[in-house]
Amino acid sequence: MRKGRLLSHILSLRHSHNLRAVKVLLVSVFLWLIAFGYCQQRFWREPHSAFFRDSHVYDLKYSLYREREARHFISRYNAPTDPPEAVKSASDPTFCVAIVTVRRPSDDYFDPSIGSLLAGLDPRERRSLRLNILFTDTEPTRHPGWGQKWVERLADEVSTYNVSSDQLQSLRQWEKERDFHIKGVFGLSDYIYALKSCEASNAPYIAIFEDDIIVADGWLAKTLKGLNDIDRVFPAKQPWLYLRLFYTETALSWSSSDFAYRNMPLIFGMVILFVFTGLTLARRVGPCHSHLDNATIGVLSAVCAPAFLALIYMTGKYSLAPLRGVVDIGRSGCCTQGLVFPRQQVPGVVEYLRQEKRGQTDTMIENYAEKTGLKRYALAPQQLQHVGLQSSRDNTEVNTQSNWAFYFEENDPNVLKKEHSDLLNDQEIKSLLDKYS
Repeated sequence: MRKGRLLSHILSLRHSHNLRAVKVLLVSVFLWLIAFGYCQQRFWREPHSAFFRDSHVYDLKYSLYREREARHFISRYNAPTDPPEAVKSASDPTFCVAIVTVRRPSDDYFDPSIGSLLAGLDPRERRSLRLNILFTDTEPTRHPGWGQKWVERLADEVSTYNVSSDQLQSLRQWEKERDFHIKGVFGLSDYIYALKSCEASNAPYIAIFEDDIIVADGWLAKTLKGLNDIDRVFPAKQPWLYLRLFYTETALSWSSSDFAYRNMPLIFGMVILFVFTGLTLARRVGPCHSHLDNATIGVLSAVCAPAFLALIYMTGKYSLAPLRGVVDIGRSGCCTQGLVFPRQQVPGVVEYLRQEKRGQTDTMIENYAEKTGLKRYALAPQQLQHVGLQSSRDNTEVNTQSNWAFYFEENDPNVLKKEHSDLLNDQEIKSLLDKYS
């Protein structure tokens, strides 16, 4: 009789424990699904996330807002008579910015590129900046921006190729054959020509921008702050090649260099062991001993913990650790939409590009950095967007779409304007710009 009652009691406890474990499992599944739904709404822009959706990720939001500002700014200076008085560079600018532009068969990004670069700049910022525009068509009159009144009024220097007749003939042949791997770096053309034109200005920093971009409000003040932060964040003062104002999250995925990715089985094992050990100790010494039976501990440690950990991995590396401020970008930097070089590094870059003669400019610059051991920095978040999804150099649509700042479109214009205003009142930035008052 007693044995029967004991057996019945044991079965009742086992049934109660199994039922508790099932309830814990069901609640955990419910919470996991809620977390999964949140991740779908929060991390769909992350290109390496399991929740990535490309259906709307290339839709323009902030870029459209900024483009409207840029076109309005340009139109005011394109008036045939009585345009506003344009502020131009001082004789000792901090930055020389060169825009390299080429005629495109359909989409033309030139006007909003220049407009967004200049719109919203404080007069002191504009005086600290020298703007050189290089038209890289061998027949520049074919470019829709050539001869526009606003170009002459807003730019500090407008130029095209100034080369010998033999060199011009070679350029025309490469342009006809669409051999951009050599035309892009030939002698004094394109990138080299742009670097050399700015080197003559004696500005301590030289920035090269492409002509298919939209630049965020406040970019120059943030760049100034970033350049100052390099010495503070990286006190070793190791020579550096560039400060990148554009990067793409497609180059920032999990890789074998990441401990958490390289040792994923170990991480899962440690989490399971940690949860199991913690729950076991809690059952022995805590008030939860009556609720933490073996089945429940097994469900929580062997099922629930790895399921939620997997969800964390699924959000993507950039979602877990987004870049902020000045960061050492290393090999993960891409591409050449906006690079700021210290002036002393320009001769070495020019010489290297001349020696290499042909290839992708961004790849050659990265190779130069690797060979010389120069550091490469990026300013995060990105200060510009690459809107030219139609390549001027016959690149594939897949490659141009991957060259995208995936979170740039979430910028709030009001937030950026306030950040810009605050930086202009920052004592450090104010002291750098006051000489241009």
